[in-house]
Amino acid sequence: MSDDRLQQGLDSYAELLQHTAGLAPAAEIRRRGDRRRRNRAAGAAFAAVLVTAAGLGTALTRGEEPGPPFPPAASPTPSASVPRPSAVPSRTRTATSDVSRLRELGVDLDTAVLIDVADDAVDRWMAVGPGDVVDFTGTARDASTGMSLVPAPVTARDRVIIVSVARPGWCVTDTSGVPLALQPCRDGDPTQTWEVVPAGDSGQINLRGPDGDLRVGDDGLVPPDESGRSGLQTIPFDR
Repeated sequence: MSDDRLQQGLDSYAELLQHTAGLAPAAEIRRRGDRRRRNRAAGAAFAAVLVTAAGLGTALTRGEEPGPPFPPAASPTPSASVPRPSAVPSRTRTATSDVSRLRELGVDLDTAVLIDVADDAVDRWMAVGPGDVVDFTGTARDASTGMSLVPAPVTARDRVIIVSVARPGWCVTDTSGVPLALQPCRDGDPTQTWEVVPAGDSGQINLRGPDGDLRVGDDGLVPPDESGRSGLQTIPFDR
């Protein structure tokens, strides 16, 4: 074979190799491009599914959310009223004074009352003051003036103990002078046992202790030998 024909053959072979080598990268590039486009399309579709699912989940979650809680119940507004006595002070005696006549006369028993000076045209109620002093100095319906007349644990008729409603178990006590005192109730103690004496048809009463009837002057209790009003009345505390 001549040199010219050999060179021509080599040139033809080289051109074939160059042509084949140039086609391979282009085809690969096209395949990669197609793959990227498919991936992008698939990713977009997947993202759309995620967005739709997230929106649906949110809607469902909102639909399941409970409504706003009910506002808390309003706390009872403190009142000036004093609760009625819920129990009689503890007793060791079984005797109980017969107070049926007092009930017939309209004397309020076993309930919160004001013990008022009758017919004086002013509010002058039995009240517990500083140091547990008891006197007729009360002018407001509050814990200091709420009292209760409870049948006394004695056999004598028309006898009561006077209990502070705000302090169950504490009784108004005769101290052989004025004023009186609030002390722990002592079962059958004569200084805490008061005779209720009817003093008229209008429900007036006298409260009689070991030293006689309670008497009230312009500034409160006065000694039994001094002039003062002895007529008293019970007024329902919550009237």
